[in-house]
Amino acid sequence: MKLFITIMMCALLSTACIKQKIHQGNVIDPDSIWIIQEGDTRFAIEQEMGTPMVKDSAHPERALYIEEFYDEETGEQYTRGVEVIYDDAWRATSIRRFGFE
Repeated sequence: MKLFITIMMCALLSTACIKQKIHQGNVIDPDSIWIIQEGDTRFAIEQEMGTPMVKDSAHPERALYIEEFYDEETGEQYTRGVEVIYDDAWRATSIRRFGFE
C-alpha cells in the first residue's frame, strides 16, 4: 500500500511541473477567415467559424470570434479575431479581421 501511495504521489508531482500552453477563446483557422464574405448568412458563418466567443445580448447583431495564444518561438502573447456585424435578415454587412498581419 505504501508503494502504491508513493507511486501516485510521484505521478501527481510530475504532472504538476509540466508547462501547459495556454490557448483561450476560439481556435481560428486563418484560411476560414477569408472564406466568409459580406452577404453570407449567420448560419453559414457559424458553420465555417463555429460559435462566437462573444454574443452580446445588448448587441445581438454583433458576433466576435477571439483567439488568444502564446507563441513559444517568440515568447509573445497574441490576440487575433474576427468581428461580424449582421443586418436584420442575419446577413453579414461588415467583417473586420484583426491580428492576422
